[in-house]
Amino acid sequence: MKRKLLAVALALAIAVGALFPVVALAANPEVGITVYGDIIAITNSQDTWAVGHVTAGGAAVYFSADGSADPDYSQITNTGNQTVDIQIQGTDLEGGDYDWTLGAAAGDKVYQLYANTEGAPTVYDVEVKSSSYVDLTTDLAKTDTYDWSMEFTPPTVFDAADDGGAKTGTITLVARLHT
Repeated sequence: MKRKLLAVALALAIAVGALFPVVALAANPEVGITVYGDIIAITNSQDTWAVGHVTAGGAAVYFSADGSADPDYSQITNTGNQTVDIQIQGTDLEGGDYDWTLGAAAGDKVYQLYANTEGAPTVYDVEVKSSSYVDLTTDLAKTDTYDWSMEFTPPTVFDAADDGGAKTGTITLVARLHT
């Protein structure tokens, strides 16, 4: 009886072993992982623009890094590791007794700001808005640079009660991954 029981147990062990093989002494497989992070980063060569005094209804003033009357440009550099699109947005100008609103056309306490899309500042065709970002340039490859400039047109009417104090605002440049 013991012999039959041992034979049945051995047969059962062989059957179970065939159905569920035991992996003994198997090497643990390894998988190597390599990951690169997308770095989206830009720099701009100028961080301020002092427009100076303007006259109501006066002529457009062009960006000048040195304060001269000659138009100049600023330079964006893609310092990340991916191709990017650059967008621009402005704000209203605050200060003094009355703020100036950024608009599509100069008007009563409304100033206009345009940027160019060329390396040499001659054609200002990008309307800078305060309500949304707009494309300044697209497809800027890593380490590449982009020259750009701005055109400021003062309001056609100043409020007579304004003290004439300095008005300040911000122009924001944003880099987004180019798709």
